[in-house]
Amino acid sequence: MLLMNLTPQTVCTELKPFLNLLGMLITAVKIIIPILLILFGMLDVGKSVVAGKPEEITKNIKSFAFRALAAVLIFFIPSIVGLIMQTVAETGDADAKGWETCKENLYLN
Repeated sequence: MLLMNLTPQTVCTELKPFLNLLGMLITAVKIIIPILLILFGMLDVGKSVVAGKPEEITKNIKSFAFRALAAVLIFFIPSIVGLIMQTVAETGDADAKGWETCKENLYLN
């Protein structure tokens, strides 16, 4: 009986404290991980420049480029998920409107 009344709206409303905590965690990861990736990449490139080895410099610059790209992707993935959730919510379906509640509770605005 209880499972018959499950909609995205009711689930997201009932799980609001958990979703708020998860949203804060996602925001922290979204900020901290890119900073660490860029910082470690800069340190690796700096070490190779100080060592003066050209092959190490090019290797570490490529590694830094991949880390920077990963940092950008990690930063924007929650926004992309929020955009997808917003698009689903705007379909007009009654069940789809519950996705807006989930998006707000996860702080993916």
